[in-house]
Amino acid sequence: MTSSIINEVLKKLKNNSPQKILIVSGGTGGHIFPAIVFGNELKKLGHEIFYMCGSRPLEREIYTVSGIEPNVINLFGSPLGAGSIKKNFGRVLDLIKSFAKINSYIKILKPDLIILFGGYISFMPLIISRFKQIPVILHEQNAVAGRVTRIAEKLGATILTAWPNCKGIKNFKYVGVPVREPVKISREEALKLLNLENFIKPSQKIIGITGGSLGSVPLRELLIKTAEICKEYEFIFLSSGEIKNDGNKHFLKSRWDMNTFYSACDVLICRSGGSTLAEAIKWDIPTITIAWPKSAEHHQEYNAQEFIKIFKNGHVFNENGAPEDLASLITNLL
Repeated sequence: MTSSIINEVLKKLKNNSPQKILIVSGGTGGHIFPAIVFGNELKKLGHEIFYMCGSRPLEREIYTVSGIEPNVINLFGSPLGAGSIKKNFGRVLDLIKSFAKINSYIKILKPDLIILFGGYISFMPLIISRFKQIPVILHEQNAVAGRVTRIAEKLGATILTAWPNCKGIKNFKYVGVPVREPVKISREEALKLLNLENFIKPSQKIIGITGGSLGSVPLRELLIKTAEICKEYEFIFLSSGEIKNDGNKHFLKSRWDMNTFYSACDVLICRSGGSTLAEAIKWDIPTITIAWPKSAEHHQEYNAQEFIKIFKNGHVFNENGAPEDLASLITNLL
Protein backbone atom coordinates (compact mmCIF):
# COMPACT_ATOMS: atom_id res chain seq x y z
CA MET A 1 0.00 0.00 0.00
CA THR A 2 2.87 2.39 0.74
CA SER A 3 3.99 2.21 -2.89
CA SER A 4 0.55 3.48 -3.98
CA ILE A 5 0.94 6.58 -1.82
CA ILE A 6 4.50 7.15 -3.06
CA ASN A 7 3.22 7.08 -6.65
CA GLU A 8 0.72 9.81 -5.77
CA VAL A 9 3.45 11.88 -4.14
CA LEU A 10 5.73 11.56 -7.16
CA LYS A 11 2.95 12.93 -9.35
CA LYS A 12 2.92 16.09 -7.22
CA LEU A 13 6.67 16.72 -7.21
CA LYS A 14 8.28 18.97 -9.78
CA ASN A 15 10.97 16.46 -10.73
CA ASN A 16 12.75 13.34 -9.49
CA SER A 17 15.50 15.23 -7.63
CA PRO A 18 15.50 15.30 -3.78
CA GLN A 19 12.92 17.81 -2.53
CA LYS A 20 11.63 19.25 0.74
CA ILE A 21 8.47 17.62 2.03
CA LEU A 22 6.59 18.82 5.11
CA ILE A 23 4.50 16.14 6.85
CA VAL A 24 1.85 17.44 9.26
CA SER A 25 0.44 14.95 11.75
CA GLY A 26 -0.75 15.13 15.34
CA GLY A 27 -3.46 14.21 17.80
CA THR A 28 -3.05 10.45 18.22
CA GLY A 29 -0.73 7.61 17.30
CA GLY A 30 -3.28 6.60 14.67
CA HIS A 31 -2.40 9.76 12.75
CA ILE A 32 1.28 10.02 13.67
CA PHE A 33 2.64 6.49 13.12
CA PRO A 34 1.45 6.25 9.48
CA ALA A 35 3.00 9.67 8.88
CA ILE A 36 6.35 8.54 10.31
CA VAL A 37 6.31 5.25 8.38
CA PHE A 38 5.62 7.12 5.17
CA GLY A 39 8.20 9.79 5.94
CA ASN A 40 10.85 7.09 6.37
CA GLU A 41 9.96 5.66 2.95
CA LEU A 42 10.34 9.07 1.35
CA LYS A 43 13.71 9.50 3.08
CA LYS A 44 14.91 6.32 1.39
CA LEU A 45 14.18 8.00 -1.93
CA GLY A 46 16.45 10.89 -0.95
CA HIS A 47 13.87 13.51 -0.01
CA GLU A 48 14.27 15.88 2.95
CA ILE A 49 11.45 15.25 5.42
CA PHE A 50 10.22 17.74 8.02
CA TYR A 51 7.43 17.17 10.56
CA MET A 52 4.91 19.41 12.28
CA CYS A 53 2.63 18.46 15.19
CA GLY A 54 0.51 19.90 18.00
CA SER A 55 1.55 20.40 21.62
CA ARG A 56 -0.06 17.41 23.32
CA PRO A 57 2.50 15.51 25.45
CA LEU A 58 1.46 12.29 23.70
CA GLU A 59 2.42 13.73 20.32
CA ARG A 60 5.87 14.78 21.48
CA GLU A 61 6.41 11.40 23.15
CA ILE A 62 5.65 9.46 19.96
CA TYR A 63 7.97 11.60 17.85
CA THR A 64 10.73 11.45 20.50
CA VAL A 65 10.50 7.64 20.68
CA SER A 66 10.80 7.60 16.89
CA GLY A 67 13.92 9.79 16.98
CA ILE A 68 12.22 12.76 15.31
CA GLU A 69 12.23 16.40 16.37
CA PRO A 70 9.09 17.99 14.88
CA ASN A 71 8.15 21.64 14.66
CA VAL A 72 5.68 21.93 17.56
CA ILE A 73 2.71 24.28 17.21
CA ASN A 74 0.86 25.47 20.32
CA LEU A 75 -2.37 23.62 19.56
CA PHE A 76 -3.80 21.15 22.02
CA GLY A 77 -6.90 19.93 20.20
CA SER A 78 -9.85 20.68 17.97
CA PRO A 79 -11.97 23.74 18.87
CA LEU A 80 -15.02 21.53 18.34
CA GLY A 81 -14.05 18.84 20.83
CA ALA A 82 -13.04 20.60 24.04
CA GLY A 83 -16.24 19.86 25.93
CA SER A 84 -16.95 23.38 27.23
CA ILE A 85 -17.53 26.84 25.75
CA LYS A 86 -14.53 28.27 27.62
CA LYS A 87 -12.15 25.59 26.34
CA ASN A 88 -13.58 25.80 22.83
CA PHE A 89 -13.03 29.56 22.79
CA GLY A 90 -9.46 29.10 24.04
CA ARG A 91 -8.71 26.58 21.29
CA VAL A 92 -10.18 28.87 18.64
CA LEU A 93 -7.80 31.62 19.82
CA ASP A 94 -4.87 29.17 19.73
CA LEU A 95 -5.86 28.17 16.19
CA ILE A 96 -5.92 31.79 15.05
CA LYS A 97 -2.58 32.51 16.76
CA SER A 98 -1.05 29.44 15.12
CA PHE A 99 -1.55 30.92 11.65
CA ALA A 100 1.39 33.33 11.98
CA LYS A 101 3.81 30.70 13.30
CA ILE A 102 2.86 28.06 10.73
CA ASN A 103 2.95 30.60 7.92
CA SER A 104 6.38 31.83 9.01
CA TYR A 105 7.74 28.26 9.24
CA ILE A 106 6.44 27.36 5.78
CA LYS A 107 7.77 30.63 4.36
CA ILE A 108 11.27 29.85 5.66
CA LEU A 109 11.19 26.12 4.84
CA LYS A 110 9.76 26.56 1.32
CA PRO A 111 8.52 22.96 1.02
CA ASP A 112 7.90 21.53 -2.43
CA LEU A 113 5.00 19.48 -1.08
CA ILE A 114 2.89 19.35 2.10
CA ILE A 115 1.37 16.03 3.21
CA LEU A 116 -1.38 16.14 5.84
CA PHE A 117 -2.25 13.07 7.89
CA GLY A 118 -5.44 14.48 9.34
CA GLY A 119 -6.40 15.83 12.72
CA TYR A 120 -6.88 19.39 13.98
CA ILE A 121 -3.24 20.31 13.34
CA SER A 122 -3.78 19.94 9.56
CA PHE A 123 -6.26 22.79 9.14
CA MET A 124 -3.95 25.83 9.06
CA PRO A 125 -1.25 24.19 6.90
CA LEU A 126 -4.05 23.27 4.46
CA ILE A 127 -5.27 26.88 4.25
CA ILE A 128 -1.74 28.27 3.92
CA SER A 129 -0.81 25.75 1.21
CA ARG A 130 -3.76 26.93 -0.85
CA PHE A 131 -2.76 30.60 -0.46
CA LYS A 132 0.85 29.87 -1.37
CA GLN A 133 -0.13 27.42 -4.12
CA ILE A 134 1.99 24.65 -2.63
CA PRO A 135 0.92 21.15 -3.76
CA VAL A 136 -0.87 19.38 -0.90
CA ILE A 137 -1.95 15.79 -0.25
CA LEU A 138 -4.19 14.68 2.61
CA HIS A 139 -4.34 11.08 3.82
CA GLU A 140 -7.58 10.10 5.59
CA GLN A 141 -7.21 7.06 7.87
CA ASN A 142 -10.92 6.57 8.57
CA ALA A 143 -13.87 5.40 6.50
CA VAL A 144 -15.69 8.63 7.37
CA ALA A 145 -13.96 11.81 6.23
CA GLY A 146 -13.04 14.22 9.03
CA ARG A 147 -13.89 17.93 8.90
CA VAL A 148 -10.45 18.94 7.63
CA THR A 149 -10.65 16.27 4.92
CA ARG A 150 -14.01 17.59 3.71
CA ILE A 151 -12.65 21.13 3.57
CA ALA A 152 -9.54 19.87 1.77
CA GLU A 153 -11.69 18.25 -0.92
CA LYS A 154 -13.54 21.53 -1.50
CA LEU A 155 -10.21 23.36 -1.77
CA GLY A 156 -8.98 20.97 -4.44
CA ALA A 157 -6.43 19.01 -2.41
CA THR A 158 -5.53 15.46 -3.43
CA ILE A 159 -7.29 13.10 -1.00
CA LEU A 160 -5.95 9.58 -0.36
CA THR A 161 -7.91 7.14 1.78
CA ALA A 162 -7.22 4.13 3.97
CA TRP A 163 -10.34 2.27 2.86
CA PRO A 164 -12.08 1.67 -0.47
CA ASN A 165 -15.08 3.68 0.74
CA CYS A 166 -14.98 7.01 2.57
CA LYS A 167 -18.23 8.62 3.64
CA GLY A 168 -18.52 12.38 3.21
CA ILE A 169 -16.30 12.89 0.16
CA LYS A 170 -16.46 11.89 -3.49
CA ASN A 171 -13.05 12.72 -4.96
CA PHE A 172 -10.43 10.42 -3.47
CA LYS A 173 -8.09 7.56 -4.26
CA TYR A 174 -7.87 4.42 -2.13
CA VAL A 175 -4.26 3.64 -1.18
CA GLY A 176 -4.45 1.94 2.26
CA VAL A 177 -2.50 2.89 5.38
CA PRO A 178 1.30 3.05 5.71
CA VAL A 179 2.08 0.72 8.63
CA ARG A 180 5.22 -0.50 10.32
CA GLU A 181 6.73 -3.66 8.88
CA PRO A 182 6.17 -6.66 11.19
CA VAL A 183 9.24 -7.93 13.04
CA LYS A 184 8.03 -11.24 14.43
CA ILE A 185 9.92 -12.87 17.30
CA SER A 186 9.44 -16.23 19.03
CA ARG A 187 6.66 -16.70 21.57
CA GLU A 188 9.24 -17.44 24.27
CA GLU A 189 11.15 -14.22 23.58
CA ALA A 190 7.96 -12.18 23.39
CA LEU A 191 6.75 -13.41 26.79
CA LYS A 192 10.13 -12.69 28.32
CA LEU A 193 10.20 -9.14 26.96
CA LEU A 194 6.65 -8.61 28.27
CA ASN A 195 7.78 -9.91 31.70
CA LEU A 196 5.18 -12.68 31.49
CA GLU A 197 7.43 -15.74 31.19
CA ASN A 198 6.56 -16.77 34.78
CA PHE A 199 2.82 -16.45 34.19
CA ILE A 200 2.18 -17.77 30.69
CA LYS A 201 3.57 -20.87 29.00
CA PRO A 202 4.53 -20.54 25.32
CA SER A 203 2.16 -23.40 24.49
CA GLN A 204 -0.90 -21.58 25.86
CA LYS A 205 -3.33 -19.66 23.65
CA ILE A 206 -3.06 -15.91 24.12
CA ILE A 207 -5.68 -13.23 23.51
CA GLY A 208 -4.14 -9.78 23.11
CA ILE A 209 -6.31 -6.76 23.93
CA THR A 210 -5.37 -3.24 22.91
CA GLY A 211 -7.28 0.02 22.76
CA GLY A 212 -9.34 -0.43 25.91
CA SER A 213 -7.82 2.67 27.48
CA LEU A 214 -9.56 4.73 24.77
CA GLY A 215 -12.85 3.08 25.46
CA SER A 216 -15.18 2.78 28.38
CA VAL A 217 -16.01 0.93 31.55
CA PRO A 218 -18.54 -1.34 29.73
CA LEU A 219 -15.80 -2.54 27.35
CA ARG A 220 -13.41 -3.32 30.20
CA GLU A 221 -16.12 -5.22 32.07
CA LEU A 222 -17.04 -7.17 28.92
CA LEU A 223 -13.44 -8.24 28.36
CA ILE A 224 -12.82 -9.18 32.01
CA LYS A 225 -15.99 -11.27 32.16
CA THR A 226 -15.03 -12.94 28.88
CA ALA A 227 -11.60 -13.82 30.29
CA GLU A 228 -13.25 -15.35 33.36
CA ILE A 229 -15.36 -17.56 31.09
CA CYS A 230 -12.38 -18.58 28.91
CA LYS A 231 -10.19 -19.85 31.75
CA GLU A 232 -8.18 -22.06 29.37
CA TYR A 233 -6.80 -18.99 27.54
CA GLU A 234 -4.49 -16.20 28.70
CA PHE A 235 -5.58 -12.57 28.21
CA ILE A 236 -3.04 -9.74 27.91
CA PHE A 237 -4.55 -6.28 28.40
CA LEU A 238 -2.39 -3.55 26.90
CA SER A 239 -3.46 -0.22 28.37
CA SER A 240 -2.17 2.84 30.20
CA GLY A 241 -3.34 1.53 33.56
CA GLU A 242 -1.77 -0.65 36.24
CA ILE A 243 0.64 -3.54 35.82
CA LYS A 244 -0.67 -6.69 37.47
CA ASN A 245 -1.39 -10.38 36.96
CA ASP A 246 -4.74 -11.71 38.07
CA GLY A 247 -5.27 -15.37 37.18
CA ASN A 248 -5.45 -15.58 33.39
CA LYS A 249 -5.70 -11.77 33.11
CA HIS A 250 -2.46 -9.83 32.65
CA PHE A 251 -2.44 -6.03 32.62
CA LEU A 252 0.49 -4.21 31.02
CA LYS A 253 1.25 -0.57 30.32
CA SER A 254 0.81 0.70 26.77
CA ARG A 255 3.84 0.53 24.50
CA TRP A 256 4.85 2.08 21.19
CA ASP A 257 6.87 -0.86 19.86
CA MET A 258 4.09 -3.35 19.12
CA ASN A 259 6.23 -6.12 17.61
CA THR A 260 6.60 -7.92 20.94
CA PHE A 261 2.90 -7.70 21.76
CA TYR A 262 1.71 -8.83 18.32
CA SER A 263 4.24 -11.69 18.33
CA ALA A 264 2.59 -13.06 21.46
CA CYS A 265 -1.01 -12.97 20.17
CA ASP A 266 -3.08 -15.83 18.80
CA VAL A 267 -6.14 -13.57 18.63
CA LEU A 268 -6.28 -9.78 18.78
CA ILE A 269 -9.17 -7.76 20.25
CA CYS A 270 -9.00 -4.06 19.47
CA ARG A 271 -10.87 -0.85 18.88
CA SER A 272 -11.57 0.11 15.28
CA GLY A 273 -9.01 2.84 14.65
CA GLY A 274 -7.83 2.86 11.05
CA SER A 275 -4.14 2.35 11.80
CA THR A 276 -4.74 -0.43 14.33
CA LEU A 277 -6.88 -2.37 11.86
CA ALA A 278 -4.28 -1.87 9.13
CA GLU A 279 -1.62 -3.35 11.45
CA ALA A 280 -3.87 -6.33 12.21
CA ILE A 281 -4.14 -6.99 8.47
CA LYS A 282 -0.38 -6.62 8.03
CA TRP A 283 0.32 -9.10 10.85
CA ASP A 284 -2.48 -11.42 9.67
CA ILE A 285 -3.70 -12.00 13.23
CA PRO A 286 -7.29 -13.24 13.64
CA THR A 287 -8.94 -10.07 14.95
CA ILE A 288 -12.13 -9.13 16.76
CA THR A 289 -12.74 -5.42 16.53
CA ILE A 290 -15.09 -3.57 18.88
CA ALA A 291 -15.89 -0.07 17.62
CA TRP A 292 -15.82 2.83 20.07
CA PRO A 293 -19.49 3.96 20.00
CA LYS A 294 -18.59 7.59 20.81
CA SER A 295 -16.15 8.07 17.94
CA ALA A 296 -16.84 11.16 15.80
CA GLU A 297 -19.66 10.45 13.35
CA HIS A 298 -19.34 6.76 14.33
CA HIS A 299 -16.29 6.48 12.08
CA GLN A 300 -14.99 3.44 13.97
CA GLU A 301 -18.13 1.51 13.09
CA TYR A 302 -17.59 2.32 9.41
CA ASN A 303 -13.90 1.36 9.75
CA ALA A 304 -14.93 -2.00 11.18
CA GLN A 305 -17.30 -2.70 8.30
CA GLU A 306 -14.62 -1.87 5.73
CA PHE A 307 -12.11 -3.99 7.67
CA ILE A 308 -14.15 -7.20 7.53
CA LYS A 309 -14.73 -6.73 3.78
CA ILE A 310 -10.97 -6.76 3.21
CA PHE A 311 -9.68 -9.12 5.92
CA LYS A 312 -10.96 -12.70 6.00
CA ASN A 313 -9.76 -13.15 9.60
CA GLY A 314 -11.56 -10.02 10.78
CA HIS A 315 -14.73 -10.08 12.91
CA VAL A 316 -16.92 -7.37 14.44
CA PHE A 317 -18.39 -7.51 17.96
CA ASN A 318 -20.69 -5.03 19.69
CA GLU A 319 -19.57 -3.49 22.98
CA ASN A 320 -23.01 -4.23 24.44
CA GLY A 321 -22.86 -7.90 23.46
CA ALA A 322 -22.86 -10.74 25.96
CA PRO A 323 -19.49 -11.99 27.25
CA GLU A 324 -20.66 -15.56 26.55
CA ASP A 325 -21.05 -14.67 22.86
CA LEU A 326 -17.60 -13.08 22.74
CA ALA A 327 -16.12 -16.13 24.46
CA SER A 328 -17.77 -18.37 21.85
CA LEU A 329 -16.35 -16.26 19.01
CA ILE A 330 -12.84 -16.46 20.49
CA THR A 331 -13.12 -20.24 20.85
CA ASN A 332 -14.24 -20.59 17.24
CA LEU A 333 -11.27 -18.51 16.04
CA LEU A 334 -8.87 -20.72 17.98
